[in-house]
Amino acid sequence: MEFLLEMGQDWARHFQRDLFRYLLATTTVSLLVGVVFRRWMDRRRIQKRRAGWKDIRREVSFSMLTMGVFATIGLITGVLYDWGWLQLYRDWGEYPLWWNIVSLPVVILVHDAYFYWTHRTMHHPKLFRHFHRLHHLSRTPTPWAAYSFSVGEAALMAIFSPLITILLPLHVLVWLSFIFVMIFRNAMLHAGCEFHPRGWVDGPLDLLTTTTHHDLHHQKFQGNYGFYFTFWDRLMGTEFKNYKEAFRRAAGGNETDDESGAGAKVAT
Repeated sequence: MEFLLEMGQDWARHFQRDLFRYLLATTTVSLLVGVVFRRWMDRRRIQKRRAGWKDIRREVSFSMLTMGVFATIGLITGVLYDWGWLQLYRDWGEYPLWWNIVSLPVVILVHDAYFYWTHRTMHHPKLFRHFHRLHHLSRTPTPWAAYSFSVGEAALMAIFSPLITILLPLHVLVWLSFIFVMIFRNAMLHAGCEFHPRGWVDGPLDLLTTTTHHDLHHQKFQGNYGFYFTFWDRLMGTEFKNYKEAFRRAAGGNETDDESGAGAKVAT
């Protein structure tokens, strides 16, 4: 009985941490879009249609379910750490300085590949309904959709954390930094307004995804699967052909309609 109580308390701590990160990221992005820079952001809306309170309630409700799954995976991850399976370390001196510097970019690159291929796989007709359909109920997403997943998708997203710490040695602060980068990036991609400057897609930073890039995915589904970077979509021919045009319209302060993805073709 005492063991179960301790497990329950540990699960609750994991849930509270995930909830804190989720609320911090989604509230921050929502305030930037809807309050602090509202007039500027309203001119940069990607779709004419706006999500309603019903949409936001659904996104928050399923995000709570997702965090329950995350807490369960976190509990398992803690057990694996106790068993010595994870390569998390706390002393910066355990590994060379160069690895402490490059490990965060390496994890982000690996996660981007993991996300692209798992995301694209979930769009297979035999898997979509069971894994990813729920997330796409957010046709016009808001930052609160960041964790709006089914149980299967939530588990698939959560297991990356123990997998990467089994495969690579990571300082605890590097791992935590990755978690915060991931949730803030997620909230921004679902913001519905374009954050990036107008010339973004015409320079070297075009290798990074934008809110428009992911918003088009929510509109048309079959394309723009990347999370941090555009190169997997471009390499595999899954980037929407009208992406840069849609981005320039949004970043230029002109509204696009909710069919801005209409006619977009994806190379197969």
